[in-house]
Amino acid sequence: MIVETYSAYWSVLAEAGRSSPEKARQLLQPYVRGGYLDHLVDGVRDMIKQGREPYGQAVPRIKEVRIASKYAEVTDCLDMSGAAMADRRTHKLIHETADAKTMTTVTAALERSDDGRWRLTGLSMKGATCESR
Repeated sequence: MIVETYSAYWSVLAEAGRSSPEKARQLLQPYVRGGYLDHLVDGVRDMIKQGREPYGQAVPRIKEVRIASKYAEVTDCLDMSGAAMADRRTHKLIHETADAKTMTTVTAALERSDDGRWRLTGLSMKGATCESR
């Protein structure tokens, strides 16, 4: 369930980024909780102000999952080569935001909620490149 939640998060995040802040919150709630949810919704507001939206899709390449009771950590070599930003009005790629060779190390924290679902509570992109295998 952890891998499924983490992997689905990336598709939902892209859809949320093309939505209103209210719709983004609804879309993300099954996958994200707490302050991290608020942070992502604020990010949608910022993208709207900038006239941008997500373009394409990030592809998870999970390297490791560690579980300790109701907490988990996913280490990923996220393939961002197909993801960038687009103009929110025209939906066209903003070329300077695309990088065809971006593989970045991501660490995601998850917590099992009272309803039994795993949800992300935080995520950090290390900025280090990695290789998916």
